[in-house]
Amino acid sequence: MSTSNLFSLIQSLNPSEKRYFNLFAQRQVQQRNTNYLKLFEAINNQDVYDEDALLKKFRKENFIKQFAVTKNYLFNMVLKSMQEYNEQNFIEWKIRNLFLQIKILASKGLDADAAKLIKKTKELAWQYEYHHVIMDVLHIEKYLFGNFRIYEQTHAVFTAMAKEDNDAFDIARLHQRVGHAWHYLTLLEQEIGILPLEAIKAKADAYLDADYMQQEPTQSYNTRFRYYATWSLYYNLINDQQKNYECCRKCILIREEQIEKQPLQNMDPLASYYNFLIACEKADQWDEFELYLFKIKNYEAPTIEVNIRRMHNYCWCGLMFYLHKEDYAKAYGIVQEYRQFFVEPKISFRKDFKIYIEAACGLVCFFNKNYKEAIYWWNDILNKPAEQVELRTQAAVRLYLMLLHYEEGNMEIMDYLVQQARSFLKQIAMLHEPEQLFLKEITALSCINNRTAAKAKFEQLYQQLNGCVLSVSGNAVNSFILNWVRQKATS
Repeated sequence: MSTSNLFSLIQSLNPSEKRYFNLFAQRQVQQRNTNYLKLFEAINNQDVYDEDALLKKFRKENFIKQFAVTKNYLFNMVLKSMQEYNEQNFIEWKIRNLFLQIKILASKGLDADAAKLIKKTKELAWQYEYHHVIMDVLHIEKYLFGNFRIYEQTHAVFTAMAKEDNDAFDIARLHQRVGHAWHYLTLLEQEIGILPLEAIKAKADAYLDADYMQQEPTQSYNTRFRYYATWSLYYNLINDQQKNYECCRKCILIREEQIEKQPLQNMDPLASYYNFLIACEKADQWDEFELYLFKIKNYEAPTIEVNIRRMHNYCWCGLMFYLHKEDYAKAYGIVQEYRQFFVEPKISFRKDFKIYIEAACGLVCFFNKNYKEAIYWWNDILNKPAEQVELRTQAAVRLYLMLLHYEEGNMEIMDYLVQQARSFLKQIAMLHEPEQLFLKEITALSCINNRTAAKAKFEQLYQQLNGCVLSVSGNAVNSFILNWVRQKATS
C-alpha cells in the first residue's frame, strides 16, 4: 500500500462515509487509543499529501516510530469500514448478504427459514438484476429440494425452479455476449487513424454479426442499455451520427427508467448524459441539449472524484453548446466556472478533457475579442509536446491561432503558422481536403489588403469549405472555423 493510496482513499470518501468511519473506528480500537482517528483527520484535512507535515505534527506520539505500520493499519481499517457501510447502504451488498444467510440457515438445518429467505432474496435479485446471485441461490434451493428438505416433491415445483435457473443463465449469458461486443468495439476505436475506414468497418461488422445483436433485449435494463451503447459505438465508428444519436438517446431513457424502477441501486447517470450530449453535437441535434446539460450540472455528486467528473463533463458540453449557438456571453460564464473549479485549485483530471476544454475556453475568448486570454488558454496545447489524445482539437488550435493573428493584423507570421500547422496535420494524418484548402487560402488572404477583395475571397472560401464533408472526428477544420469565415465574408 503506497502513501498516496491512503490519501486518495480518505479523500474519496463522502461526508456520510467519513462519519461512518469515525463510528467504526471508535468500536474497533481501545477507547483511549485515538491514534488512527487523529491520523485520519490530519490526512483528511490536507489538500495534497504532505508526510513531512504529519511527522512534524505527531512527533511526540509513540505511533510515529512505526509510522508505516500505522498507515497500513489505517488503510485496512478504512476498507473494512467501507465494507460494513456498503453492507448497510447498497442493495447489492444486501442481496449478497442474504445469500450468505441462506447458506448459514441451510447448514444449520433451519430449512423453513431458509426457504422463506430464498423467496425474498430471489425477488430482490430479480428486481435489481443480480442474475448470478439468483443462480447461486437456486443452487442451494435445488439441493434442499432434492434432499426432501423443502417444498412438495412434484415435477411442477422442480420445473419452475429449472425454468428460473435457465432464465437467469440466459439473461446473464446474453449480457456477457453483448458486453464482449462493446469491449471489442472500444478497442477498435483505438485503431482509428491507423487502419483505413473500410478495415475499421469490416472489423466492426464482424463483431456485431451475431443473432443476439440483431434484436433489442427485453428482460434486463442492463443488457438493453449495453445493447444500445454497443450500437452507438458502431455507428460512431462508421460515422453514422444520426443513428449514434438515436442509440444514445435510448441509453439515457433506459437508464432513467432503471433508476426509477431500481431506486436502491445508487446508479450514476453522468456517463449516459455526457455520451448523449456528445452525440447531439455530432448529429447536430440540439433540442434537448440544455435540459441534459443542467441535469449534469445539478447532479448531487457523492464523492470528490464524481464531482470532478460532473464538472468537467458540464464544462466540456456547455462550452460546446454555447459555442455552437454563438452565445459567447454564456460560454464565457462557463470559462469562469472552469477557472474557479479546476485552474485556481490546480485540480488534475483527464488529459483529453483538459485539452478540449482549454481549447474551447480560448475559442470563447477569441470570439469575445479577448485575444490575450485566448492565447493564455491555448499556450500549453501549442507549446508543450503533443498528447496522443484529442489530436483533432490540438490540430484545430493551430488553425484557431491563424484566425487570431489575422484579426490582430499580424500577417507577416502567417506563412510560419501555416508551415507549422501543415507539419502537425501530416504527422497525425489529418491533412485532408478542407485543411489543405484552408491553409492555402488563409495564406493568400494574408496578402490581400483590399477589404472588398478580401470579402470576396472569404465568400469563395466559405462556399468551398461548406461544400466539404467535415467529420467531427477526422477534420481539424470545424464549424467554429467555418462560422468565422462566414462572418468575415458578410461583415
